[in-house]
Amino acid sequence: MHLSLSLILKAFFIGSTMTIPGVSGGTMAVITGIYENLISAINGLRKDLKKHIIFLLQFAISALVGFVLFAGIITNLLESPKTGIIIRIVFVVIVLAGIPTLVKKSNIIKIQASHLLCLIIGAAIVLSISRLPVGLFSSGTGASYIIMQFIGGVIVAIALILPGISVSHMLYILGLYKPVMENVYSFNWFILIPLFLGIIIGIFATTNILEKLLDKYTDKVYMLVIGFVAASISSLLI
Repeated sequence: MHLSLSLILKAFFIGSTMTIPGVSGGTMAVITGIYENLISAINGLRKDLKKHIIFLLQFAISALVGFVLFAGIITNLLESPKTGIIIRIVFVVIVLAGIPTLVKKSNIIKIQASHLLCLIIGAAIVLSISRLPVGLFSSGTGASYIIMQFIGGVIVAIALILPGISVSHMLYILGLYKPVMENVYSFNWFILIPLFLGIIIGIFATTNILEKLLDKYTDKVYMLVIGFVAASISSLLI
């Protein structure tokens, strides 16, 4: 097995930043130069399992270690009366600072009606999600809990793949951020299995589709993402 120190360090960095709402793992992958390799590896598993599984395992394990190590730190800062609001304001600033990057990546030269429509749809999706009952994806018992966690995982998977959407931010919107972070840093991972399965299956089910949409409708997809990100800022201050 060929170990890549560069890949391991980049994955650790990406995993650690994913604990922060507003910081997109996809964007960090783009910045570190491994986003395209990740998408290609996921889509290429069926063609060359051995080659791509080694790459993905190194990335997944290193990112998980980074996420676990920083989960407790971020959670404690958010729950502290002294630092909670400050951390949330920092998160909002991070989200706002990321919007110009998304605009640049959209490659839009002139705003069209279709772009504004995508912006509105993105915002509408977030507002619709925010109207869902509090704890919908984290409450319940038995089969209902498993199903809702699985569905939440699939939604999170899309955020994981698309540059510009923060996984932790998505967990915040779904009401899953606090329970996930607490269970992760306390190593109570068994309860998160339905969520993890949803994320894994969601990644493999949507990666190819999202890759094609990004290639063919780059401007519209990014305007959708911008609307999504901008409308979800309020959830960070709640």
